[in-house]
Amino acid sequence: MRITSGLLRNRKFNVPKQEVRPTKERVREAVFSSLGGSFGGLRVLDLFAGSGSLGLEAWSRGAESVTFVEKNSGVWQNLKQNIQSLESDGLGVAKCIKADAIQHLGQAGGRFDLILADPPYDLPGAMEQTLSRIAEHSVLTEDGILVYELRSSDAFEVSNDWKLIRDKVYGDTRVLMLRLNQEDVP
Repeated sequence: MRITSGLLRNRKFNVPKQEVRPTKERVREAVFSSLGGSFGGLRVLDLFAGSGSLGLEAWSRGAESVTFVEKNSGVWQNLKQNIQSLESDGLGVAKCIKADAIQHLGQAGGRFDLILADPPYDLPGAMEQTLSRIAEHSVLTEDGILVYELRSSDAFEVSNDWKLIRDKVYGDTRVLMLRLNQEDVP
């Protein structure tokens, strides 16, 4: 796979063969295009990072920092290698954490402007738990956006804590962009 834009444009990264379904290039291009041009100064959290395709895209586009969270040891090792092989002057800080993404939200250490979540499609309760913990632990900044990826055929429900700002289907992938309802933010 390759990075679609930014400082690392067209640079390739490795995708592990085990249990990883990286976001396709055309979907990443569409998602990041809809988020707007500049990522300079943004703090990004990439949950269920896998190969890092989403976080690497934000990093390449100028994010100040990207924290990748992945729990599978082999996948995490591959992710660390991807980050090391792509490190370059002009890039923000990249941190790779080996942890359960949902549990990590209680210990994330700060707030993020952009949270990218692409859990395994068949992970039971992933969406409701992820959204609940982000809201509960105030992990997203006031104007922050959560980008959540799921199977296009999956039914979903968004609690009143969240405002759905975009729902787009790309083949078998659905991408939701959400913001916390401000009156519900502690």
